[in-house]
Order: sequence, then structure tokens, then C-alpha cells
Amino acid sequence: MKILKPLLPLLLSILAILTSSNAYPCTTFVLRTEKGIVFGRNLDWITGTGLVLTNPRNLEKIALVDPSERAIKWDSKFGSITFNQVGRDLPYGGMNESGLIVEHMTLDETIYPSKDNRYAIGACQWIQFQLDNYSTVEEVINSDTLLRIVDATSKFHFLVSDRFGHVAAIEFLNGKMICHTGKSLPSETLANSTYEKSIDCYNKNGDTKSNLSLYNFCTAAQQIERLRSSGSDSTIKQAFDLLGAVSQGLGTKWSIVYDFTNMRIYFKIFETPTIIGEQKIFLQQPGIADIKYVDFKDFDFSCNKTPKALDLNYDKSGNMSPHFIEYSSNINKDFISKAFTFFKGWGININITEEEIDSLSKYPESFRCMTDN
Repeated sequence: MKILKPLLPLLLSILAILTSSNAYPCTTFVLRTEKGIVFGRNLDWITGTGLVLTNPRNLEKIALVDPSERAIKWDSKFGSITFNQVGRDLPYGGMNESGLIVEHMTLDETIYPSKDNRYAIGACQWIQFQLDNYSTVEEVINSDTLLRIVDATSKFHFLVSDRFGHVAAIEFLNGKMICHTGKSLPSETLANSTYEKSIDCYNKNGDTKSNLSLYNFCTAAQQIERLRSSGSDSTIKQAFDLLGAVSQGLGTKWSIVYDFTNMRIYFKIFETPTIIGEQKIFLQQPGIADIKYVDFKDFDFSCNKTPKALDLNYDKSGNMSPHFIEYSSNINKDFISKAFTFFKGWGININITEEEIDSLSKYPESFRCMTDN
């Protein structure tokens, strides 16, 4: 694919930006109560701009990697809804129509596998691949025999869950996939430290004052234990309250709660400041945002239908499904440009050409619709 080569500098810049977020410790967790099971996620970052995208099933794709790599090709089996900031098919996380959820966080200790005979894929697109292909945590873990992440600058680990109640923290340490699941995942929580270090801190009541990641993990783990036996509030409310407890104030941009039972995604989008020169102006109080939601039943994921897109900052609350519009490469380009303009305004030194952004925005045009039959 000729489109791949000019995109490589842009992808490296994207991943370098995402891995520079050590000062913005995100948090994920699975909360189980008598009233249900939900998955919670905070994105702590400098900007909340982005899109909610529907991703059709039965699309033929090829991974966006260096031409020297053996790029994996696949046909998407499941439709999904994802949260994207740097382009379609490069999500930060999402849920598919079978109930699989994949979310990422930064992990400084990450070392991906060395080059071998497996197929190659980038870190953000690894998330989309899992949502496109699998319905269980076990399948996600087993995909390690098929493909490997090849990003030189990304440093991600992942919390994955399915509607059957299985959960896994997946990390890549010293070139190997490390999975914590079942009894090796006593607290279904993940922040920006290794799971082993995090659970050790929690079990030993360690010092979290100087480490926001460990603070978030231990705070979430403690509240999950307390909430398991509580039936006073809805699980959705409890999840948002927990996300509020590990919020970074002005640094928290997205709070997302995935509802397995009802196949619904709730989310709050917090203010991104207006940048004027070197000034960063916040007009709203931190932590204040209306709840929005989308239902899977409201969307047709057939590949012969145009995908749908929603501006995360669209000024409505409640059911957002009626406010989605038809996706286009122009919308993709607009939001990629918006994100990178903000990165630059925040002081992140990146050099991205208009040609590179244009190529990235048109990358999904290379996907081919297979018949739903």
C-alpha cells in the first residue's frame, strides 16, 4: 500500500506524544456489584478533543506499519464503538458488539517483542484489531501467537474485559506478553505502573504520596472492595463516583463507563482549555460535565453502510445516538488536525506536515467492504 510509507513519521510523532503522558496517570477498572458489572476509564491528558466512531464489521484491512514489516491483514468480524483522537482505526479504547472492551494506558516499563515471524501491528491499531476480531479475553491473549506490536516509541499496557466476566491486565515486559487474570488479578484495576508493582503497593499499604499512578490504583482498589457489597446506588453512578475519586482535576478529559448488561456506553467529556498565546484558559469547574450515552442497538454495523461519527464535545447530553453524523475523510482530517494543533499550542514540539495528516485521514479509504453474507 503506497499510503503507508509517508505516514510513518506522523505515527511515530503520535506515539511519542501519547507516551509523554507520565504526568497524566489514567485509571481503568472493572466494578462488580449486586446490580451489575461495568468497566470504568479515565483519560487524563491535555485535550479532550476527539470522536466517537462506529466501526463496521466485514471490512478488509491491513495494518499501518513500516513496509519492511510483515503487516497483518484481516477482515473485521464485529462492529465496534471507539473513542478516537488521532484518527480512525487508531483508537484509545472501545467496545465491540460482542461485549469485548479494550482500553490502554501508558507504562514506562513497556518493551515490545523483537522482530520475529509473527505479523506486525501498531499499538493503537492493536486495540482496533482485538475489537474487530474477538469476543473473549482468552482470544485476545491467544492473539500473541499471531501478531506483535512493533511501535518503537509507544509504551502501552491494557485492561481487557468481556461480557462473560473475564478480565485481564496485559503488559509487554522484556519483550514478552505478561497477563494477569483470574487469581493473578486480585484487584481488577490498572493505572500507569506495572500490575505487579501496583498490587504489591496495595497489599503492603505502601507509600502512594509521591506516585499518582500508585495512588490511583490503590484508591480504586479500595473503593471497589467497599462498593462490592453496597447496593444503595446504581452501578453506573458508583462507577462515575469512583472515577471522580481518581480524577486529576483539570487533567481528566474523559470519564467512560461501559455497561455490559445493556450494551450501553456512558461518558463525560470535561473541558479542554482555550489556548491564547501562552495562556491556557479554563472556563468551567474541574469535574463538572453532563452524562452522555450511546446504545449499540441504535447503529447498523454493516460495512455497506457509512460509519457514524460524533464530536465528543457536541453540546448535548443524554442519548447521543441521534446526533451522530456520517463519517468522512474530511471529518477524520479535521479532528486529527485539531488534536495536533492543540498539542503544538500546549508546547509539545512536533513537526507534522499537511501531507502527512491528509494521508492519515485517508488511510481508512484503503479498507474494502466484504459482503455481510
